[in-house]
Amino acid sequence: MDNHNSLVGQDDLVIVVGDVVSLSADDRLYWLEKVADFKGKKILVRGNHDVGITDGQFGKYFDKIVPDGKYFDKIVPDGDGIEIKLGGVKCWITHYPTRGKVNLFNVTAHIHALWKVQKNAFNCGVDPNHFYPTPEIKIPFYLKAIESYYDEDAWAYNHKSNKTHENRGKKGSYFKEKVDFKEKVDCCKHWQIEEQNIS
Repeated sequence: MDNHNSLVGQDDLVIVVGDVVSLSADDRLYWLEKVADFKGKKILVRGNHDVGITDGQFGKYFDKIVPDGKYFDKIVPDGDGIEIKLGGVKCWITHYPTRGKVNLFNVTAHIHALWKVQKNAFNCGVDPNHFYPTPEIKIPFYLKAIESYYDEDAWAYNHKSNKTHENRGKKGSYFKEKVDFKEKVDCCKHWQIEEQNIS
């Protein structure tokens, strides 16, 4: 919270790109209340960890956007996104990288620190960004780096050492395998138990 509040003013627009609280947290509504301590006028673009919390519950903490001087609540449904110009760049903001748009620069999250940039995407999650929010002025910076400075050595997924192993990775998609909220929570708790056993 200190990192966020050191960069964000009370009247700044903040777009939260999903996963406000952990899906498996038993006290997730307690942690949701902490959102009020984060500065800014907040829009929520729902993510997979936001299931089970209603728009009404979120609405207490996610404020307004002021496109025309009038306030209105804005909570973007799971799997959807918003089109907005950031630093002069036309962007599509969505939680899921696989929900990106071809004709817009995609600002996503979901994958934590797995990657920071792709050829048409920037991961704005706090994990790869040193646990700070991403200021709008960074969007054109990353797009220019992708377009002009990152060479073939940066895009290792195109290299034969990776292409040979295209069969690796979990098959499927969150949207193809929709399960109910309780199953998702049980799955996340199981994953956390396995993760603790490994370390």
